Amino acid sequence: MQIHGSAALVTGAASGLGAATAALLARLGAHVYGLDLEAALENTATPAPDVTLLPADVTQDEPVRTALERIRVKGAPLRLAVNCAGIAPSARIIGRRGPHSLELFRKVIDVNLLGTFNVLRLAAAAIVEAEPDENGQRGLIINTASIAAFEGQVGQAAYTASKAGIAGLTLTAARDLADHGVPEAVKSNETV
Repeated sequence: MQIHGSAALVTGAASGLGAATAALLARLGAHVYGLDLEAALENTATPAPDVTLLPADVTQDEPVRTALERIRVKGAPLRLAVNCAGIAPSARIIGRRGPHSLELFRKVIDVNLLGTFNVLRLAAAAIVEAEPDENGQRGLIINTASIAAFEGQVGQAAYTASKAGIAGLTLTAARDLADHGVPEAVKSNETV
């Protein structure tokens, strides 16, 4: 896939893996748009050159649609989406304060898994609008999972469940989107 001159969307771009991914793609010549929460963007240092940071909660439909529309208006075709947004609070199923908080579990699933799916579905719809390259490919979506998806540690029930969900989601999405020229990849990394 040709990165240089294409638009790339990176979630969780205010810090960590997302910021590093956005900076690398910009160095490779992509027009990078990084999404993150407005509060995270306010507390981030100056982004890498050629990275435009946009406020968006990945768990919400409209902010992601707005960001994708802004990318479309800028002119370069969206060919790459990298889902790095995620949280990793630690809590045991039975801890000193009693059972694991259902709200905490729900929040981790919401941000990590639902947020990944939300961006995946909307970015895929934008990517399929691009002209295919000489190999029939329109773009690529990368979803970030973790080794925790397969080897969860103590205190990682919510995080492990969310990352296992991403691994399974990515397999199905790759099959769903293959006919549209949008292969997917799951990147596993240890973040906790």
